[in-house]
Amino acid sequence: MTIAFYKKQENSYMDEHTKHEFTIFVNNQSFETPAHELTGAETKALAGVPADYELFLVNGNQTSPVSDSDKIHIHNNEHFRAIPSGTFGKRDLTA
Repeated sequence: MTIAFYKKQENSYMDEHTKHEFTIFVNNQSFETPAHELTGAETKALAGVPADYELFLVNGNQTSPVSDSDKIHIHNNEHFRAIPSGTFGKRDLTA
């Protein structure tokens, strides 16, 4: 009986440590995924972002556009920004 309990714990330990989830951030909200690679569309769907929004990968001060079909190799704590289409770089001209 002790051996079975030990094996159950060992399997649980292995499952917990071999199953890796990545945390990504979209508009500063965290989301978990076991995927090592996501498309732009999959990233937006995971975050509940409308499909017509534009997605950008954030790397320090730099942002890179990510199209719906672009495949992104996911790293833990990767940051994305999603904004309504056509608003990037737009200035309020009424001020």
